[in-house]
Amino acid sequence: MARKKSSAQTRARAKPSALVDTRIIYCGDNLVQLRKLPDGCVDLIYIDPPFNSNRIYEVFWGETKEKRAFEDRHASTQAYIEFMRPRCLELHRVLKKTGSFYFHCDWHAAHYVKVMLDQLFGENQFRNEIIWLRTSGR
Repeated sequence: MARKKSSAQTRARAKPSALVDTRIIYCGDNLVQLRKLPDGCVDLIYIDPPFNSNRIYEVFWGETKEKRAFEDRHASTQAYIEFMRPRCLELHRVLKKTGSFYFHCDWHAAHYVKVMLDQLFGENQFRNEIIWLRTSGR
C-alpha cells in the first residue's frame, strides 16, 4: 500500500515561486544569469559588488583553506560604472515594481553609482542611504 505524502512534504518539494525556482543557487557572472530570468520576478535585491578599490583581495575558503582571489581594479571610475551599468539594468528589469534594491558600496565610487542608479531607476526612487560608522575598539 502506497503512503500518502503529508502536506508538509508536498510544500517542501513544491517550487516556492511561480516565476523563479528559489531552491537553486545560480553561479557565474550575474549578468549572464540575470538575462535568463523573467521580468519583475524578484522582491528583494542586495548586491555587494567589487567597490573599485584598486586592490587585489585574497581569502582562504572553507575547511580546505582553498585560496581564492579577485582583482578589484578598473581602468577608471567610468570603466567601473560601465561594468556595473548593464548588471544594474538587468537587476532593474527583474525587480518587481513593489520590490526593494540595495547596492552595497564604499566611498570609492558611491556618488557615481548613485547617479547611475538614478538614471536607471528614476531620480525619485531613491529612499535612503545606510552609512556604517567605523570606530576603533573602545
